[in-house]
This record gives sequence, C-alpha cells and structure tokens, in this order.
Amino acid sequence: MPSWLVVDSSILIFFDRKGQLEDFLRQKKKENYKVMIPKAIAQEVIDEPKEFAEKIKETVPELANKISDSVVRINTAIEQGLILVETVNYRKYSKVMDNVRKHLSKLEAKPEYAVKKGDPELIALVIQLYDEAKEKIFVATLDKGLLKALKPFSGEVEYELLDTL
Repeated sequence: MPSWLVVDSSILIFFDRKGQLEDFLRQKKKENYKVMIPKAIAQEVIDEPKEFAEKIKETVPELANKISDSVVRINTAIEQGLILVETVNYRKYSKVMDNVRKHLSKLEAKPEYAVKKGDPELIALVIQLYDEAKEKIFVATLDKGLLKALKPFSGEVEYELLDTL
C-alpha cells in the first residue's frame, strides 16, 4: 500500500533549481510514495510562472527562459504521473481553509486575501487524505509558516514531516 506524500511548491522549486526534481520524484516512487499536490499548488508552479515568464520575456529573456523551462519540467512530471494533482473537497473543507488562511494572515502579518491559496489548500488536502485513508500522511515543505499552520491539526490528523534534504 503506498504512502501519501503531500509536497509544497517550495520542495518542487528547490529540487528543480538543483536539477534533481525528476530524481527526487522517482526516488519517492521507489520508496512507495504517491507524491501529491493540490490544484492551487499546481497553479503556483505552472500557471502563475508561465504568465510571469510571458510578461518578462521581452525585457529579461534569460530569466523568462529559466522559468519556462522549470514550468515544462514540473508539468512533465505531472503528465508522467510522478506528481498527482488532487482536488480538495471545498464543500467539506472550506472551514479548514478559512481558518488556515486567517492563521497564516496573522503569522505573516498580511491581509487574508494576500495569503497564497496553495497553503490552506495543502493543509486541507492533508486532512482530506487522512480522513479517506485513516493512515499517516507525509508532508514535505521548506515553508516554516506552513509548518506552524499545520501544527494545530496534529490532534486531528496523523502526519509526519518527511526530511527530504
């Protein structure tokens, strides 16, 4: 039975910049993990950078090309099934996402609308997977704010931070 590994955009970006994304994902697959991200994280690492690269390609073509290449590598990993994009049940977990957004807003000292959508959705995905599987969910992130926001759920959800570095 595979274990669920929910990863944040920080992990994908970290390994991609080191040129080790595919190796990392293949290794996790060998270790019997299913690597998952919520749709909002997919937007953070594919759609938003793609739009940004388009905007800057005339003024900073080297950076635009680096960003575009990264988008292609991450998208390829999704297409190959190395990363699974999961939809969060918004109806069931919207309160969780609202609470996480409020918590992150206070932690980061910024308005709720400025909190990235991926973080609350990632935590909701961890809870959703635990509710469905009733087994420990593994989480990988480099985002300390996200870790602080996840901590209050430790009584409801069995999860473990995976040391990926």
